[in-house]
Amino acid sequence: MIQITPRQLLVLWALLAAGLVGLGAGCGRPGGGASGDEPLRIFAAASTAEWIGELALAFEGGAGQPVLGGSSDLARQIEAGAPADVFVSANRKWAEYLIEGGRAAGPARLVAGNRLVAVAGPGAGFEPARVGDPGALLQALPAGARLGIAVEGVPAGDYARAALDSLGLGAAAAPRLVGLADVRAVLRSVEAGDLPAGFVYASDARAAAVRVLFAFDPKLHPPIEYLAVNVAPPERRARAQAFLDSLESPSARARLVELGFEAGP
Repeated sequence: MIQITPRQLLVLWALLAAGLVGLGAGCGRPGGGASGDEPLRIFAAASTAEWIGELALAFEGGAGQPVLGGSSDLARQIEAGAPADVFVSANRKWAEYLIEGGRAAGPARLVAGNRLVAVAGPGAGFEPARVGDPGALLQALPAGARLGIAVEGVPAGDYARAALDSLGLGAAAAPRLVGLADVRAVLRSVEAGDLPAGFVYASDARAAAVRVLFAFDPKLHPPIEYLAVNVAPPERRARAQAFLDSLESPSARARLVELGFEAGP
């Protein structure tokens, strides 16, 4: 019996979705499916959902619904051949991974920053007001309760693990962590009460009914950087570049700050 891993399933899904979009766009015109005037295909870190979604909707060249997820999974989907034009990563590693692999036209653009925070949901099972740091959070957790964190390889999870390690809490925290697909999956689980607390970005905390317990000192982990890169084929590269330019417009940067991100340079 053939076994398909979750990562392979994600790649297959992305390829199928992109194929269906291309088929629909090509109906009714000769040579449809390969034209450079099809909607822009954007793959973006889950934490950028609102910002990138709004920019895609307003893009004059026309853009489809962004494909959202963990930066690591999205990068591997693109590497495996999923049709894409723009990739927005929640860290430098996965943007440069595609450039070094010849799958993207560099350089990558630094478009935003963020902060890492711990959040609690409405049914946390402890008194949030008394939790002001990671050590206090671990002590306050009810017996058997676990903390939400993005899986290893996904930037949000990697930042959180690095911060815990810097504080000497990595080993103590490990048995209390449950890995989820991306930072928005963590946010949804905490908001729904499936988990009492979790680690997300400051911008995510503003998008849900959760309470921020504390923010991590940025010095405890690598800089949280969002980089955008052009992964379009040559005939679509100019349109992808136009979208990348739109990310740095004054209105886009102002909206970025409103959503809780830090503006890029």
